[in-house]
This record gives sequence, C-alpha cells and structure tokens, in this order.
Amino acid sequence: MKYCTKCGKEIMDEAVVCPGCGCPTDNTVWRNMANRGEDKANVGLIVLSILIPIVGVILWPVNHKETPKAAMTYGLCGIISWVVFGVLLFALRELYI
Repeated sequence: MKYCTKCGKEIMDEAVVCPGCGCPTDNTVWRNMANRGEDKANVGLIVLSILIPIVGVILWPVNHKETPKAAMTYGLCGIISWVVFGVLLFALRELYI
C-alpha cells in the first residue's frame, strides 16, 4: 500500500487517482499504457502487404516498437501471401510443364 502525496490517505498500489481527494497518483504503469495510443493496423497497409509481400515483411521490424500488434499483422500478411503466391506459382508451373 502507498499513501497519497496530497492528502496522505492510504491508497492501493494500482490506483490511478486517490479515492479521497481525486489527486492523480504517480502510477507510471497506467500512465505508459494511456500514452501508448491505439495499436490498430491500417487497412491500406494490410492490402499492400498482401499484394506486395515484401512490404509486410519490411513493415514488421520497422513498426514493432511503436505498434507491435499492427506490425505483427503486416508481417503475417506478408509472409502468408508470400507462401500462397509461391504455392500458386508452383502449381501453375506444374500444370504447364
């Protein structure tokens, strides 16, 4: 347990504000989570990652620190479409040989 810096009331360690006076606490975990913002993948970049797989593979390491979920989406779309294109090209080659 910790104490509020403004009113001195005992508060929970996870508290973001003091229940007694409403003063914000110095809880950096919650503050960092709030500052992170939304981690949503851009639909245009997903389509680009599917049509040009190398773009998704490049976007993955470039964006992994700022938006890890979106970066994973781009990378997986790129890798999956790369595999699908490879299988399709192999199948077409076998048909015409």
